[in-house]
Amino acid sequence: MIEWEETVFCAVDTETTGVNPDLGDRIVEIAIVPVYKDRIIVERAYVSLVNPMVKIPAVVEKVHGIGNSEVVRAPSMDYIYPTIKSYFSSMIPIFHNGKFDLMFLDYAAKEIGALPLDPVYIDTYEMSKIIFGKSRSLRWLARYFSITDKINHRALDDALVTARVFLKMSQMIGYERIGEFLIKWNGPTP
Repeated sequence: MIEWEETVFCAVDTETTGVNPDLGDRIVEIAIVPVYKDRIIVERAYVSLVNPMVKIPAVVEKVHGIGNSEVVRAPSMDYIYPTIKSYFSSMIPIFHNGKFDLMFLDYAAKEIGALPLDPVYIDTYEMSKIIFGKSRSLRWLARYFSITDKINHRALDDALVTARVFLKMSQMIGYERIGEFLIKWNGPTP
C-alpha cells in the first residue's frame, strides 16, 4: 500500500498565448511547486517565462500580463523541457484542469523532438466533481477553503493556489483515498 503522506507531489500551472495549441498557441510561463507532508515547498519551486516563438496577442496579454518584450529573452522550451521532465519523473503532478496544461506540454515535446510526458497525475478540477458533485473553478475552491492567495493568471501564483486547494481537499477526503484520484495521461482525447 502506498503511503500517500510520504509521496512528493508538485502543483503545476502554465500560462499560454491562447487556448488552442492546434492553432499555434504555446506556453509562455510555467511553474512547478513541490508539495510534501502537508507543506508547500516554495523554496524548491521552479518558475520560468518561456519564449513561445510566436507573438502573444494583446487580448491574451491583458489576461496574464505577460508581454512579448518579457519573453523575447526567456529560455525556449527545448532548454527548460528537461527540468520539467525531471520534476514529473520524481513527483506526482497536481493540476487544475490538467488536460489543458498537459496538451500544451505534449505539443512542446513534439516541437522539440522529445518524448512526451506520460504522468500519472491528480486534477483538482476532477476531484471537485467527486467532492462537491460538480466541477468547480480554482477561484471557487479557493473561496470555499478560505485561501486568500490571489488567482491572477500567473503560473506561480496559480500553482500555489492549486497546491493549497489540493492539501485542503486531501485533508477533507483523507490521505488514504488520494489514490482514487490518480489519472493516467495518455495524450489528448479526440
